[in-house]
Amino acid sequence: MARPTWDETFMEVARVFARRSACKHYQVGAVFVRGKNLLQVGYNGPTKGLNNHCIEIGCAKEINNRMLPAGSKMCRGAHAEMNAIANAASLGVNLSNSTVYCAWSPCYDCAKHLVNLGIVEFVYADEYKEEFPQVKELFKEAGIKLRQF
Repeated sequence: MARPTWDETFMEVARVFARRSACKHYQVGAVFVRGKNLLQVGYNGPTKGLNNHCIEIGCAKEINNRMLPAGSKMCRGAHAEMNAIANAASLGVNLSNSTVYCAWSPCYDCAKHLVNLGIVEFVYADEYKEEFPQVKELFKEAGIKLRQF
């Protein structure tokens, strides 16, 4: 059995945390690392402490069994990257100069926060096509390496 690379290891951790998601449409996990050290993890899910899991009460973006347009911002859940940032902040963990491994490429809102945070690289498995061109341009301008796993 071949020993996994660090890329494979951190992406696998992101995929494991993605399985914690309560979203009916996207399962996303994010892992922040610096060097070979795991700093913080997060997954997309509802607001902490509230009983609003979409798999239990239904998706806020679905009306009459139809999805609202992409970018509707009706989702109850916080994105994996944002949950990881909030978790780190509550524990006093510095995420600047880190690399993010994520099951999906970021949305534009998360990308802006990641730029402000000062990450150096974002590694993703699947591409969130709706906002990818804008994210790609933003990261290029900010000097953040964007790489598909």
